[in-house]
Amino acid sequence: MEIGSSKIYHDLPNVICERSSSLIDLPAQKNAEDLSKKKEFKDFVQSLLPEGDKDEIDTQLRKGFLLTQKRQRKIAKQGKKKDNQLHGIQHRGKKRLSGREKRELGLHKVNKNNKTFEMFLPINDMWRSYSKDLLGIEHYIKSGWKGGYNDSRTETIQNKLRRIEYFGCLVRVTKSRCSEFVGTTGIIIKETKNTFVMISPDDRVKTIPKLHSEFSFVVQHIGFSISGNHLHQRSVERAKNNFKKLQLWL
Repeated sequence: MEIGSSKIYHDLPNVICERSSSLIDLPAQKNAEDLSKKKEFKDFVQSLLPEGDKDEIDTQLRKGFLLTQKRQRKIAKQGKKKDNQLHGIQHRGKKRLSGREKRELGLHKVNKNNKTFEMFLPINDMWRSYSKDLLGIEHYIKSGWKGGYNDSRTETIQNKLRRIEYFGCLVRVTKSRCSEFVGTTGIIIKETKNTFVMISPDDRVKTIPKLHSEFSFVVQHIGFSISGNHLHQRSVERAKNNFKKLQLWL
């Protein structure tokens, strides 16, 4: 607003205009210097482009390219994830086989035709070394341990026994509801929640149920006898529970 030839106000500094525009989301005030620079840039672009593309210069110059602002990462909401699952949209991560797919491919099956007892003797040697280091029987024997139920060292060995991986262990079935399995000796080649799959010295592969069976094995000349009911778990889950009424001596 002007009265005569004099102004009744003064223009705000450019710094204040730029800060206020960023705070209240308004376009910054354009001064004569910015306009002249924009005109020079437009003339420069027109001198380089062919005649057919000059009409699009104004449209392209109106676009804003914010190079200084970081793009915010979009976090998928829980509802969107459920919608993707309903519509069959899979996650882009690594695809893993489901339990049904593993069963259909036969990954859980043990081929009984191409295995011999001698093939698993080196694995049994490794298991004996593994159990020796884990249980430390020699240390307890030197300290006077005799396997008494009231001895605290017996409980310590029991807690170590429940963490043992029995793959490769040479065991003998001493009790079972099925009389056919009693006396069976072999190396365990697979363990599931409910069964032991073992190969006998005559190269026969047998599946022994854990429930209502008793398994015996030897570690450093010390015999252990464990009820299969106490092993009715996967080897990963056994570390969470303690054995009850565990018989250590044969």
